[in-house]
Amino acid sequence: MRSSSFLLGLLFSSFLSFGQATVVDSEAAVSSYFKLPRETVYLHLNKSTYVVQDEIWFKGYVHDRKNGLPSLASTNFNIEVFDDQGTEKYSGLFLGYQGVTLGNIAIGSDWKSGDYYVRISTNWMNNFIEDDSFTSKIRIINGALSVDATSVEDSYDFQLLPEGGHLVSEVDNTVGFKLLDSQGRGKSFYEGFIVDAQNNKLVSFTSNSLGLGKFTFRPVLGMQYSAKVILGDGKELSIPIKDIKGSGISMQVDSRNRDHISVVLNRTSSTSVSGDYYVLVHQNDKTNKVALVFDDKELSKTLTIARNRLFSGVNTLTLFREQTPLLERLIFNGTDKIEDDIRVTKLNSKRDSLIMSINVPKNDVVYDLSVSVLPEGSKSYAPHDNIISAMLLRPYVKGVIEQGGYYFRDQDEIKLSDLDLLLLTQGWSRYHWNNIKNKEPKVLYDFNRGLVLRGRVQNTRVSKIDKVYLFPFENNPGSVIDLDPNDNSFVVNTLFLKKNEKLRFSTIRSNGSMARTNMYLKVQTNRFKKPFETNLLDTSIKKRLSMPDLTEIVDSFYNDDVEKLEKVIVKGAKKKEEFNDAFISDNVKRNARKISKQDTQNFPNILDYIATKGFRVKYGYWNNSDKQVEILPINSVTLDGSGVAVYIDDFRISNLDILFNLQTADIDQILVDKYGSITGLNGSGTILIYTRKVPLGKYGNQKQSSYITEYSLDKGFEPIKEFYTPKYLNYSSPGFKNYGTIHWEAQLQPDKNGSALFKIPDTGLEGVTFYIEGMGSDGTLISKMQTLKSNNTN
Repeated sequence: MRSSSFLLGLLFSSFLSFGQATVVDSEAAVSSYFKLPRETVYLHLNKSTYVVQDEIWFKGYVHDRKNGLPSLASTNFNIEVFDDQGTEKYSGLFLGYQGVTLGNIAIGSDWKSGDYYVRISTNWMNNFIEDDSFTSKIRIINGALSVDATSVEDSYDFQLLPEGGHLVSEVDNTVGFKLLDSQGRGKSFYEGFIVDAQNNKLVSFTSNSLGLGKFTFRPVLGMQYSAKVILGDGKELSIPIKDIKGSGISMQVDSRNRDHISVVLNRTSSTSVSGDYYVLVHQNDKTNKVALVFDDKELSKTLTIARNRLFSGVNTLTLFREQTPLLERLIFNGTDKIEDDIRVTKLNSKRDSLIMSINVPKNDVVYDLSVSVLPEGSKSYAPHDNIISAMLLRPYVKGVIEQGGYYFRDQDEIKLSDLDLLLLTQGWSRYHWNNIKNKEPKVLYDFNRGLVLRGRVQNTRVSKIDKVYLFPFENNPGSVIDLDPNDNSFVVNTLFLKKNEKLRFSTIRSNGSMARTNMYLKVQTNRFKKPFETNLLDTSIKKRLSMPDLTEIVDSFYNDDVEKLEKVIVKGAKKKEEFNDAFISDNVKRNARKISKQDTQNFPNILDYIATKGFRVKYGYWNNSDKQVEILPINSVTLDGSGVAVYIDDFRISNLDILFNLQTADIDQILVDKYGSITGLNGSGTILIYTRKVPLGKYGNQKQSSYITEYSLDKGFEPIKEFYTPKYLNYSSPGFKNYGTIHWEAQLQPDKNGSALFKIPDTGLEGVTFYIEGMGSDGTLISKMQTLKSNNTN
């Protein structure tokens, strides 16, 4: 057995240099350092252990720590997978909306069995010293998991961490501790002691289930002390206690009272009481300053801080003398941003499926949920975080958090006490005061919203081209883009382009007619490739993640006879086949026309058709207008025709010159509303034009119309696929019960009654477990685990 060296916490000696440097007000420094909004992300994976035939399904949630709401600023999310050597195995760009993103990652057949890391981040996060990306460890099984033939040394790491950061002689100190095994996991024990040089027991203590605990100790300078732990197998672990300070202040925080917290500050008689002492309560950019005055004869001072002077969630308490931080402690203050009233019930059965209902409280909050459905007792779901620990706890803690979700699921007094022990043993905050006072963040990286398309048109002088028309496509309206006259270039910002999605362009001459010409195109994703450095991980985590499991052969429980479809269903707007908008009257719908071959012969140009539907079409520059094409209602009393609303693929065009060379053969449908009832422009008229995606009739041999150029670009957002349940040989095999997937639901939004329905396969299992994560429009966080038995569906 190997004993670890004694850890006395990080003393941050560099902070003491502030008294000699330029004085910076601590409250002002905090306000400036956290002035910029910061995003916190969480990635809900459908499992944490996968077999090689699986796909990784996920949903990401992003939270604005400044206002406590879903962050709407970033739409571009980087998702990467790394192996345990830090080698990138996958990298994709995913589109987000309303504070969430979702997608899936196919596991490569060459990915060996072992540990991997899935990381989500945004471009904005690169503005800060602290790494705000979220990384989740997963395990992949590709065949058998081999046993490491090398024997694992039976070793333990026992750490003593004085509250506030210092162990001070001749005053009461609260000392936190944690015991870790050789895999970096918390190891519980029932008996521990502090002994002196004569082996006299001075203090006894025990740990909680995660190997954490605390005790009170009053050391004497010059005396020798040791901490002894008796392990479950009877073996004894002993470490010396060192680094006892002869003078200074100790901190003891009691947060058990519901109305206030108590901060006891004990000082030695030799510690100066001159100067301005105060406790700064802070969280993000918010601060509260609590004044402190030591009497010359007062060796212990108790501060009572009302809960209403604390902030919701994790608070940092820092003791200052003047502008120098001396001691620091993290505490958790209750929050109303956790919603636990979530229920899943079975409504009925339908063929081989079960119709499920998920219910949330009825209020004005809009909830967005994701649900992983697995066999009860599955070995494949063991994440270290849930959305609550990721959003409320991890942003403030610098060390390793084991089983972060434990502290917030079905929270009670025991878990609150355990949470306080966790924060006590974490030491100082994640935010270093040297950075807070000297390194205010600057905006060097923007919130990425879509992609940037840069292009350049050729032969513009010959054709007198001065504009480009980008036809509408999924998630993007059509747009008319002016060319830069200096180099014929153009830029389209905020383009939501999927990988390999086709873009259709036409160039527009100065007379308004369309033309076809070549152009160069380049898509900029503006992704900053942040390295993944495994050496930055906590040593205990690296040990834990690299340890192999016991030998386990995962029999193939997939049905190999089922052909895996190459095509997937992509969520998005479908091509309009008919006008079914509830706001369009039946009378107007009857005037909608599906363009036929005969129409293309009768009306070669779409303006020819429009002229037969109660409109006057004017060509050429008319009435001193700078427009070449004018469309006027016949019964209009105005002369400018400005009220006629013309839409191409739901995008309103302000300059009708684009219609001058728009061939009817390129139109799929047209709807003419002479009275403008659709858009509310009564008396002026509305024309809706939908362009053809597939050539018609005799044009079928043409790849494109004469003035349309099509491009396919390999950069863009990953397409969103619809989850499909893998085909298994049977649902009763050990392989399925341990590692199989029943269902994944990434987009559940309960209605105004607080209910959402979804369907899962009927596996016939005795128990099914639902792992629910989610976020409300008001920042409320949801994390729930519920198991339904086949004989008790409620």
